[in-house]
Amino acid sequence: MRGGRLGVRATTTLDATAVVAVILALAGVAVVLLLRRELVDGVDASAQDRALDIIVLQDDTTGAPHVPALPYGGSFVQVLDSEGRVLAASDGLVETAPMARPTDEPTVRTRTLPPGAPFARPYRVFAMPAGAERTVVVAQSLVAVERAVEDASRLIVAIFPAVLALTGLVTWLSVGRALAPVEEIRHKAATIGAGDLSQRVPLPPARDEIHRLAETMNSMLARIEASTERRRHFVSDASHELRSPLANMQAMLEVARARDDPSLWQETASALQAEQTRMARLVDDLLLLARLDGRAPRVAREIDLDDVVHAEAQWLRRTASPLAVEVSQLPALRILGDEAQIARILRNLTDNARRHARSTVSLALRREGQNAVVAVQDDGAGIPAADRERIFDRFTRLDEARGRDHGGTGLGLAISRAIAQAHGGSLVVADETGPAGTVFELRLPLEPEADEPALDVPHEAAPDARHEPAPDLRHGSAPR
Repeated sequence: MRGGRLGVRATTTLDATAVVAVILALAGVAVVLLLRRELVDGVDASAQDRALDIIVLQDDTTGAPHVPALPYGGSFVQVLDSEGRVLAASDGLVETAPMARPTDEPTVRTRTLPPGAPFARPYRVFAMPAGAERTVVVAQSLVAVERAVEDASRLIVAIFPAVLALTGLVTWLSVGRALAPVEEIRHKAATIGAGDLSQRVPLPPARDEIHRLAETMNSMLARIEASTERRRHFVSDASHELRSPLANMQAMLEVARARDDPSLWQETASALQAEQTRMARLVDDLLLLARLDGRAPRVAREIDLDDVVHAEAQWLRRTASPLAVEVSQLPALRILGDEAQIARILRNLTDNARRHARSTVSLALRREGQNAVVAVQDDGAGIPAADRERIFDRFTRLDEARGRDHGGTGLGLAISRAIAQAHGGSLVVADETGPAGTVFELRLPLEPEADEPALDVPHEAAPDARHEPAPDLRHGSAPR
């Protein structure tokens, strides 16, 4: 919620500053503790060295203990007997109570000297046995240690706000610089959202994540623009295709009403029924294309592709007389998909071949890697290379066919390719292997292994023997 109110820049700055503050606080405490520990260890080492010096002096003398004076203050010595009485001491400590108890092992601790000592401040008291009868006690002042620790603490506290302010400033500027391309992309995207899909968001010079984001957005915009353009043309063409039969029907009715002739009404009824059939087929094709575009999920089933090809060949033999229908040996190949839709592709292709073949239509099935390839070939005039991709556009008819066939919607090949793509395959016009004719190749992935997911495709009813011959797929009136 905080990020939503403050924005990415402010949130990142606050978070970075908070993290640095915690790190600095922990580091400052650690530095102070380590500094004090090192200084105290130095004091202990100094006290131990002086105690050793006193012990050496005691060993070299036979008389009363002697404690030499030091050229600096802050360090005091007492020599104790086994009963804890002070035998010798630094100036001012002879009459005072012992700073420690007699001991058999070296000991060290921090304490405040007892009343009467020169300074009532914390000292580091080190006791070391000097033989069986004596103990040397050295008290080393901690004033210097405490002063150094206080100075270090004040320094850390003084630089703490400055470091946090610098961290916040650097983070604010850095995040702002990093987000500047994002803001440009956002501003441009808002402009593009107003309706001009031909524009693209700017690409940052740095080849980083934001650059890749901009490339992805431009790619998405290109797809949206292409899809929008296709839909615009689709709606325009569909409106035109629907307007034509409606205009024809209206003209027929107006003529029939103007002439009071019963026989004319009979002819008009027949013509209206033909136009209605054409409109119904067009609407069905449009609905199927919409379902294919939406990729409505349906559980696919196993299909024996060779059986489907064989069935379509049998249908073609019954309807294509006197054309010869040649079918090469069909290998047993299985795919996953909607059998009715696969049959529809083959029906469209074979009807198209029947319409344009001179004498022979050939069907073949083969395996290429992990794909099954169905080839439908005729020995007709063929399709120009420049038109082999254009014929798959919706409502596209080649000019030559307008004078040959009538009644097509121009959606047959578009539907067939959409079905193939929904099954993970493709439909193309292959390069001719002979001097003339056209070869359509339907490529579909073979049935996957058992551990691979099944394909989801939209479903439609299967064609049967009563299926109306599909309009021409290549020339003139071919539905696309």
